[in-house]
Amino acid sequence: MKKISALGFLVLLAAGCSSTAVNPGTAKAVSAGRMYDASYLESSPDRSATINVTRDKGFAGGGCSFDILIDNQKVVALKPGESVSMHVVPGTYFLKLEAGGGLCQNVSTFQNVTVAASDVLAYRISWPAGGRPTMERQ
Repeated sequence: MKKISALGFLVLLAAGCSSTAVNPGTAKAVSAGRMYDASYLESSPDRSATINVTRDKGFAGGGCSFDILIDNQKVVALKPGESVSMHVVPGTYFLKLEAGGGLCQNVSTFQNVTVAASDVLAYRISWPAGGRPTMERQ
């Protein structure tokens, strides 16, 4: 019985260490102090495509800095439960997530992203239990 209880406790502990999805519509906005290139916040006739990135909330990765880069240029640092909409010129981009600083090891993941005029692409940053941070298209 003690083994079953211990196993149950470990399962609950692991589940508690994963992140929880946040609805982009109710996510917090990024503060101006963590927006490294504010030009991405402004839509224009040239910047008619949008890339939305929302970071999960939860204990996992809560002490880490999660930076979003476009073509290796740091755009924003997201905290848990935050979302950002970045407006870009239609084209192909190197979208990168860098997790590091604070309490976390330096890890990164990236995707090549192609957006057309008026496209809205949505990405979720999560941290599965026992894993590494991920950035997945929704």
